[in-house]
Amino acid sequence: MYVTDTNPPLKRRRIVTSCSECHRRKQKCDRKSPCNNCLARNVARKCAYNALQNSSGRVTEPTPVLGLEHIQDRVSVVPTDNTQGSGDLGYSLVAGSNAFVGLKEVLQDEEFDQITSAHNRPFRSPVLKAHARALISQLPSTPVLQQLADIFFSEVNWHYFILERYYFDDLFSRWQSTELRPVSYLSAQELSIELQYFPALLFQVVALSLQFLPPEALTLTQLSSKDLSSSYKYSELGNELVTVLGRHGVALTAILADFLRASWLKNCGRGIEAWHSAGNAIRQAQELSLHRQHDIHQSSEDSVERTLSLIWYDDFKKRVWINLFVWDSLMAMILGRPRTIHLDDCDVKPPIDCNIPKDPSKTVPMTVQPGESLKRPTTVSAGLFRYALACKVHEMRALKADRPHLKDHDIIQNLHEQVISLLESVPPYLRFKNPDTSWDGEYSFLPQLREEVFMAANLFLMTLHRPHILASAESRKSALEATLATLESQQRFFGQTSEHHYPLFGLAFYTIDASILLSVIVASYPPQSQEARQYVYHVLQQAIERLSHIQPYNPIARSGLGIVKRCYEKLKEACHSPTNTSATPSSSAVSPRFELQNLRQELNHQNNVPAKDFQQTPSLADGSLGPDLLAPELSMIPDSFSEAYWLDQLDLIQSATTVGQDSDMFWDSLLFERNIF
Repeated sequence: MYVTDTNPPLKRRRIVTSCSECHRRKQKCDRKSPCNNCLARNVARKCAYNALQNSSGRVTEPTPVLGLEHIQDRVSVVPTDNTQGSGDLGYSLVAGSNAFVGLKEVLQDEEFDQITSAHNRPFRSPVLKAHARALISQLPSTPVLQQLADIFFSEVNWHYFILERYYFDDLFSRWQSTELRPVSYLSAQELSIELQYFPALLFQVVALSLQFLPPEALTLTQLSSKDLSSSYKYSELGNELVTVLGRHGVALTAILADFLRASWLKNCGRGIEAWHSAGNAIRQAQELSLHRQHDIHQSSEDSVERTLSLIWYDDFKKRVWINLFVWDSLMAMILGRPRTIHLDDCDVKPPIDCNIPKDPSKTVPMTVQPGESLKRPTTVSAGLFRYALACKVHEMRALKADRPHLKDHDIIQNLHEQVISLLESVPPYLRFKNPDTSWDGEYSFLPQLREEVFMAANLFLMTLHRPHILASAESRKSALEATLATLESQQRFFGQTSEHHYPLFGLAFYTIDASILLSVIVASYPPQSQEARQYVYHVLQQAIERLSHIQPYNPIARSGLGIVKRCYEKLKEACHSPTNTSATPSSSAVSPRFELQNLRQELNHQNNVPAKDFQQTPSLADGSLGPDLLAPELSMIPDSFSEAYWLDQLDLIQSATTVGQDSDMFWDSLLFERNIF
């Protein structure tokens, strides 16, 4: 006897793949964005996908993203697009990348969508949405945001050109609007997601603008004195908002927000936190496949204007990626951290060396051929140099050239020559030797950018040669050249820098790093000539003066100033001691390693008082508080670049098993080249 189930089997619920309008009207949707039906009915703004289903099975339309005036009323739900590979399963949905994507070839589209959507549930918590609304409500008013955005692009963005003005303005105008007006290079769904994370980007733009607020801008903004000194607050709010919304790897605005947060943190001396924030940006960028090459071709369905916009937008994303790549390599180099990005995983081509136009839909991308003397400066040339330099960091790590006891010194020399070749190949307006200065009047940042490019190359050379200076005369001379070149460049850079730019990370870091390495070389191989010693004193005195000027604004300068001062005093003591003045290089019986250990012990003894591992809040000469990065909220935040960090740099220098004292002829030849004598 067979028993049958009287209850009929439940019908499997069909996954909704059409847009919300076609689903409501029960029309066949071609699944484009916007679809054919919505275009025909002139309701493209209503064409949205991934509509949410409530418990009753009915479809509810996604909440539109509204501007500042309406953002307190509602916060849109993050719709997760399966094609972007952001599911909890963790698999990439790039074709051919793993076995999971092969399911789409075996299963029907509906079954595949059901599996992926089950693991891509959007964030629905009303508590978190209320929290997000409360955070966004703390943004300044629209007129103030516009003023601060102008300050950001004029005072901050030129350092890396991470954010393109046309892209920011497009999103800003749509974020303020009550309607979701389309953008030619973004689908309606993509625009909705980008706008949801846009306030987080605004917070970081505000924070950096206030961090480098020029004095003349104080009367332009409509912020209170408390708001003007709350860069810390705005950066923290922006970071909290991204955390609340979630880092799903679906929005370029979220990537940019994390990157700008890392920039702000680095200027505050919070290097480890900056490394983590940059890591968040990198992982999201990889979710969006910014590290992969995407070729864009004209299709019969797209207009020429849309295709051009897509090409420029893709080039903008490439610029974002190379900046992330550079930061990952730089932070790995100065912090001794592992790289988040591996070069073998990336096949994206570098961006075009030209400026992105104000109206990308009407301009064909073209790069100016090398050698054209009238080439206008571009916003990406310095980034392309840094990117090529960052690739050399990967090569240096792969060859273990930045570790001591390397058997084949030719590896170091080859890398050195390659970097020098890169430096000599930059466009004339970025060239260190005989630069083309004809554009400096139009682009006021060029003199500083020129020095930054030069210092970045020398930072690589110092990192490359640092572990080998006591074992190799060639590395010793190359490191000495790089330190002196860096300190001279920093002096020029300081002369070009306004007071409101004193919080810049590089303004202190390069000086301290080069000063300590120079002190080690001098302590191990002191110059015998009076002229050489006086020149060393001169560049170190300049370094101390610079750090003293900027230390009220710059936490890295404060942490390193005491170390550089003690190095300077120690060198003067050693060079003027009776033993040193009477000794010759060949008669010295003290090994460089012993002298190095003595130097570190002396510095440790001098800094035996509680280390300045926490940022303080010093006052300026007039008794007022310094800029925002010195706000009270920061008083208990650990400083990644404390005195302990700089002392640890000495441990990176190691000698070979047997070290012979050479003469100071390399001092003479080097200083003759600089016309010191």
